[in-house]
Amino acid sequence: MTPIQLIADQGAIGPNPGALPTDITPFQINQVRNSAGNQFKFRLFQKLPTRFWFTAVTEESMRLETNVFQTANNCRQDFVFRSLPNITAGWALDEHTNVYSNFFVIKDLYAAHGSALDFPTTMSLSMGLRRDFPIGKKTIIQLDSQARELWQDSHLHQADLLPAVNVTRIITPRVIFFGSILLQMRSRNLFQGPTRELDPFYNIGLVTSYHNWTFTISDTYVTNFRDPPFRGSIPQNGVVNMIMDAEIAHPVSERLPGLTTFIRAEPIFNWRSGYVPGQSGFDFRLYGGLRFTITKPAYNGDIDELRTKLRNAAQVLNEINNRQAQPAAPSP
Repeated sequence: MTPIQLIADQGAIGPNPGALPTDITPFQINQVRNSAGNQFKFRLFQKLPTRFWFTAVTEESMRLETNVFQTANNCRQDFVFRSLPNITAGWALDEHTNVYSNFFVIKDLYAAHGSALDFPTTMSLSMGLRRDFPIGKKTIIQLDSQARELWQDSHLHQADLLPAVNVTRIITPRVIFFGSILLQMRSRNLFQGPTRELDPFYNIGLVTSYHNWTFTISDTYVTNFRDPPFRGSIPQNGVVNMIMDAEIAHPVSERLPGLTTFIRAEPIFNWRSGYVPGQSGFDFRLYGGLRFTITKPAYNGDIDELRTKLRNAAQVLNEINNRQAQPAAPSP
């Protein structure tokens, strides 16, 4: 009996074990990303509203994976192609408050175990509200909340509420620290709360750059509380995951600063899974691929600041003109 048959017989897992918690529930971290060229951005951005912003990231990668079925024993390795488009678009209500929507797709194609693992395709669609609280000039605390639908299989319907607190700290202009605490409340339908499972995520990381090289290291700890105490969990048993990432990236060409090539190492640890296939053992992934990023920020805050400076400058100029226009006092 193959590992995937064991997974199906035990009813332990519905979705593909290749999609990790950090893949399905990405963090809203202000990591350093390269955007498209200046000429293209100018032509595009001048036609869009100043309060509208978006980020589009498409990642195409190949990876070597040492335990594709996530089993405690009889590990099998494979080469996997992944396509991951991710689009976020939002509207700035004011300088620090945004509403947005996010959509992404994860598609994995396996070289040796495609018949068992190629299907299904994971998709996520969410709506969110985000509020930034700057502390000085180097620290930002961000409160974020999302409600989303998650599609992992044809017969599986899941919905999540995702409140989060993100922290970004600029240590130096080339070194940025980030951290996040996120609570995933899963149910069958939206706004039902944690009727299926409750999953706290804890994430810390560091981004640094040297010339055109960007280095990122992060660690995420996830605890899945499922059945018990929640009924109808898919998969049923709870598990603890730790996913570590170390990545190095470099632009492909100066003419396309938004296109980067990267290598990422990702060790994955599974605990307290009861040796259930699909959630057990140790897995190591080594990625290599291309990432294209294009971003447009909201300019309403910059425009308001410029308008205030111009208004203040006009007031100063009027005071100077009024003083010059006043008649000189007669000499005694």
